[in-house]
This record gives sequence, C-alpha cells and structure tokens, in this order.
Amino acid sequence: MSTSTWFSSTMMVLVMTGCAPDLGETLGDGSSTTDAPAEEGGGPQVQHEDEGDGVTVSTIDATDQEQWIYLDLESREQRDPADPADSDEWDLGLRRFAIAINGGSSGTGGMEAVMLEGTTFDAVTSIPTEGWVTDAPDGDDENEDPDYALDEWYDYDFMTHVLTPKPVVYVVRTVEGNAYKVEIGGYYDEAGTSGVFTVRWAALAPG
Repeated sequence: MSTSTWFSSTMMVLVMTGCAPDLGETLGDGSSTTDAPAEEGGGPQVQHEDEGDGVTVSTIDATDQEQWIYLDLESREQRDPADPADSDEWDLGLRRFAIAINGGSSGTGGMEAVMLEGTTFDAVTSIPTEGWVTDAPDGDDENEDPDYALDEWYDYDFMTHVLTPKPVVYVVRTVEGNAYKVEIGGYYDEAGTSGVFTVRWAALAPG
C-alpha cells in the first residue's frame, strides 16, 4: 500500500467522524481494540500489522484519560514500567492526544526526535543530522501540558472538535540509540472513538 493510499484512507475515516466528541470527554470503552487478541510483540492496547518492507502499522488504544500506553519499538511490545519517568523499558508513551518520548521531562531514556515537513514517509530514508529536540516542561504557551517533541502531529478544528493528522514525519532516536521514522495516520477508530491511534513506523539504517 502506498503512503498516499494509506493516508487518504485514514483521512476518509476522519471525515466520516466529523461529529466526534471533543478532547476532554471520556469516550467509549475501547473494546474494539482492547478485547482483540494481541499479536506477537503487541499487547492489550497495542495491535500490529506488518505492511512489508519493514513497515509496521500499529493500532494503539490510548482512550483512557489517566493511563499511559507505553511501547518499546525494538521489541514491538507494550510495556508497563513501574516508574516510567526512570525506566529504559519504553520509547513512546500515548495517552489521549499526547505522545511522549522517553527523554527530557518525560523520562531518563535520552530520546530525541525531529519533525520533518514537506516530505512523505516513504521518502524518508536517512537519519537527520540536525533539528533534534526532546520533551520539555511546559513553556510559554496556551496550555499547561509539557512541550512534547511530537506535540505538533495534529491540527485541531475548534468547530467540530476533530483532530486531523498533519502530513509530517517524525524521526525518533530510541533509548538504545536506534532511529525510526514515525507517521501518525489517525486518531479515531471506525466507530468514531477518539484516542485510538494509527501509527506507521519503520527502522532507519545508520548512514
């Protein structure tokens, strides 16, 4: 499946869910993903589909208002660290619309990320040499949330309360120092439940 076909299909789901509730509501029970059998390397809230050519498409149920869902990219496993702020078990943490990386203010894993604009997932074949940032405490902005390195993944429509993924690609450097390209393709399931991420990702070989 090409990037354009995959992204277009995801956008169709978003259009169909234009009346989805806003960010602050408790939405559904996530049973469509949570109760599904976990594939190898996934977990109760994480399901993977191999797209081929080393590309994984993950469905991540981050609908809970309080619970973070942690994913280790190398093992493809959902993790449950006792102390996420001081753990090398996880790379990405997701809760509602927030995406944390294990670095900076979110963890001691030393992770960093780069946001790439004006490109496509398939076009990203090398590791960036500059632009790396990590999670940081809340800065001078309109909210009180930490300034996550991946916090610009979406556009928010104040009229419909719908989140639409931006056409950007992130490159993250994991706790182990490996690089992965990551694209957020969706935030809703087929029933319109928000907080159900579709994430496309693949390893990048060192230059």
